[in-house]
Amino acid sequence: MHAAFSIEPPACGSVIDRRAIALANARWFRAMAWRALRDGAPKGELRAANARAAARIVLGQARRDALVNRLVTDALAVGG
Repeated sequence: MHAAFSIEPPACGSVIDRRAIALANARWFRAMAWRALRDGAPKGELRAANARAAARIVLGQARRDALVNRLVTDALAVGG
């Protein structure tokens, strides 16, 4: 027996969702940097630097995304 639901799913890809994903990714990259320095594998400092750079890129992209979203929202509010 199948049940029909009329409840709409939450809006995926909202600003809050994208921000949470970006923060989680940045934390993951920073944890990877920490592990790279302590695991004893070759070129740990280089791997850690790359992971920290990736975290900065993720956060920068999230900031740009938020800025563009704000500009588009304001433009639609004024134009509409």
